[in-house]
Amino acid sequence: MRNLTSVALALVLLLAVLSNRQACLAQTQKETGSITGSVKREGKPARGVTVIATPSFSDPTKAVEQMLSPNASTKATTDSDGVYKLEGLAPGKYTVSPSASPLISANGNSSTEVTVGEGATSDGIDFALALGGVITGKITDSEGRPVIAERVSLKPLDKKEAASISESIAGMFGERMYSTDDRGIYRIYGLRPGRYIVSTGKDSDPMSAFISQGPKRVQTFYPSVTDEAKATPVQVTSGAEAAGIDIQFSNTDKGFVVSGRVVDSDKGTPIANAMVAYAKAQKEPGDQNVSVEVDGSGVGITGTPGGLTTTNDKGEFRFSSVAPGSYKLETTSIGALAGPGGNQFYADSVRFEVKSSNVEKLDIKVHRGAAVTGVVVLESADPQDSLERYGQIMLMATVVDADSYSSGNCVVAADGSFKLGGLKAGKVTIRPFSMSAKRPGLLRVERNGVEVSDFEIHPNEEISGVRVVLTQAIGVIRGRVTIQGGSLPPSAKMRAMAHKANEASDSSGFMTAAPVEVDPNGSFLIEGLTPGTYEVQVFAILPGRQGGPRNVSSKQTVIVTNERPAEVELTIDLAAKGSDK
Repeated sequence: MRNLTSVALALVLLLAVLSNRQACLAQTQKETGSITGSVKREGKPARGVTVIATPSFSDPTKAVEQMLSPNASTKATTDSDGVYKLEGLAPGKYTVSPSASPLISANGNSSTEVTVGEGATSDGIDFALALGGVITGKITDSEGRPVIAERVSLKPLDKKEAASISESIAGMFGERMYSTDDRGIYRIYGLRPGRYIVSTGKDSDPMSAFISQGPKRVQTFYPSVTDEAKATPVQVTSGAEAAGIDIQFSNTDKGFVVSGRVVDSDKGTPIANAMVAYAKAQKEPGDQNVSVEVDGSGVGITGTPGGLTTTNDKGEFRFSSVAPGSYKLETTSIGALAGPGGNQFYADSVRFEVKSSNVEKLDIKVHRGAAVTGVVVLESADPQDSLERYGQIMLMATVVDADSYSSGNCVVAADGSFKLGGLKAGKVTIRPFSMSAKRPGLLRVERNGVEVSDFEIHPNEEISGVRVVLTQAIGVIRGRVTIQGGSLPPSAKMRAMAHKANEASDSSGFMTAAPVEVDPNGSFLIEGLTPGTYEVQVFAILPGRQGGPRNVSSKQTVIVTNERPAEVELTIDLAAKGSDK
């Protein structure tokens, strides 16, 4: 259910951004910096290439702000020597990348994260490009007529390409989307070498599927099969075109309707405005039906949901054009997320199989979950500071037990009170979110006056007396990495992360600060920290001796305050023995 939860949370964050437009307005004026470098194509200076610097945010709420604020990006164009200069950059982290649609990175680094200091210039941020590959073909209906404006999706089979796509907004769910023209022809260019599964007949991400009003078709893969296991991968090479990758929809495989209701398990009453999704379910050994993969933190749907919808006032949902196969239904609520009460239930998942007829009367039963109630308070050295200055604050609770994962979220009321409902039994971890530019950080969570990192909750239990203590999250760690024992290969990546010295990543996967990239100059910046003692770790991901990646790391402890950035210097010894992963 984690994918469905992520989609629901993305919708919540998007709505919160739209209701808090002032979030992007408040910024402290500081002396600006710049980024310079060069772009080459096949070893020669590349003139006229646009290079873009976009503010880089590890906080997902800031990423949503970035999506809605395209003017935050700074652009420059390379000159006749292939040199560019990005100027007027406020201090902070930026993702820098060349924008040249037919071209791809020659060394695998399509973008890099650069830390810009106040009044400083980060130079030597270079890129090497080469001509990418092409996949082209025609989409037709069962009678051979062209299908116009039909989306075509690519699913990379090579891990390296999958990783690069998943890092982009367009590939948030592991696929890239394109459409056919008035002849039914599509042409996808700028592709990295590798193998791809080509398909059409469905929206390639849950958000598009959710809002799409177009006719529904059964997803069909090249060469015109509805079973992905029978699809033929398309091999792409740099600078070459894979032509004739045609797909024809079948007249006999129109798909089937899957329908049902979402109901309260105790009262049998319908649940309106519940988000329902289905996805292919994976088989596991010994299971004659279907199940889903376990990812280490619980059970959840794997892959992109095949369909996404919401229930009507009668609690009914309906999916059309579902191909034969084994599936699993999951549901969560989006209708109750706008108020302090948040979601009050959790739902059972439902497995079903489509064979040769419609599947009807599927009941998804929801249960009144456990709840956590309490208050959010602010501790700040600034006497003028208050919760109101942080805009709309949300809380997210993740619950993990031996074999399941669930979550709940809510909006904190104006008086600081909250209720996190709809939770399964297990170990609860609470984290805050805010859409304000002045973002609070989590200082601690208290239960009945005792500080806790997490706590157990039982079925139908309502836990009270929880205090979520926030403070200003303006602490910064500014780091510098020195390389010894060799040189980093072009494909190597360096990242830095920090967590409170007395806590590692918790059972829900949260870190005190998400990993950030170390730029080519060896600089990095970790922001949005609360005061305390942190362990900073830098690791380089290198080619391994047996083909897999090898990690070499270095650690240092540092004290973070709100008064000035904490400075750290670490050394990565490439000659040291690292772990092969």
